[in-house]
Amino acid sequence: MLGKLFKYEWKGFRFPMLIMLIVLAGTTVLTCSVILTINPKYDETFTWYSMMALMLSVFLYYFGIIGCSLGVMLIIAIRFYKTCYTDQGYLTHTLPVSTQKILNVKIIASIAAVLLTILAIVGSLFIIAQVGINHILTIIIAEDQSYVRDIEEARRLFFQEMSAVFSDFEDELGISLGAGIVYMVIYFIIAVIANVVTVLGCVSLGQLYAKHRIIGAIVAYFAVQFILGQLGNVATMPMYAKLMQAEEQYVEYTAFGLMSPTMNLTLVLSVAVAVVMYFINLHMMTKKLNLE
Repeated sequence: MLGKLFKYEWKGFRFPMLIMLIVLAGTTVLTCSVILTINPKYDETFTWYSMMALMLSVFLYYFGIIGCSLGVMLIIAIRFYKTCYTDQGYLTHTLPVSTQKILNVKIIASIAAVLLTILAIVGSLFIIAQVGINHILTIIIAEDQSYVRDIEEARRLFFQEMSAVFSDFEDELGISLGAGIVYMVIYFIIAVIANVVTVLGCVSLGQLYAKHRIIGAIVAYFAVQFILGQLGNVATMPMYAKLMQAEEQYVEYTAFGLMSPTMNLTLVLSVAVAVVMYFINLHMMTKKLNLE
């Protein structure tokens, strides 16, 4: 039954998510196409138009990413509201499963939708980066074939230089590149889960305003974000304390050593808020359910 429920939930995300991905793909293709038009061998007028087109395409791509990120959260919030607190909720709450299991499936499906969007954005950035690097290396080869003879050799030299740069960064950051990537991936996944649960909790809190539920959900969201902002300010205190200590005692800290306590504390506070929101969701769906 849970498998069928998840499949039904994912089916509801399918079409709006497809629209988000099409928008992202369109802006990615546009940006890559403009990158390929840039060539310093062309006259200055054409190069100027190419650079302006590139700036415009990057601008549109940026808004495509923002649109996808905000769009998927709106899709999640709207679907949760419609299937739990409107007339569609009669079908949802008469299913032969517990309310907690229904909530868990909705959270898991929502997290999957967000992670899919993030993977799509990362993939598009990778594609743009690869197109840009290959185009630059192609121009370098065309201008000076004595330096590099083919694209593969140029890529090898490029990544050798980048490896040296990352080694220098590791000394400054205080953590290896691999460990840093693992840390950020785990951090980001936990943050995504907490954010999804918090957004759904705000939708549930909005049901306390019987006549203005959508407005209530929006107000609840901004109120929770304000609280998280204040908690974030508290979380920065260890970092400022270390900075003051470093100035007074001439102690040197790496960037990771300085920022990681703040990041960890911020994440813990976000998870704590998400846990509260989870039980608010459960309470509103069991004790305070009032379908439109």
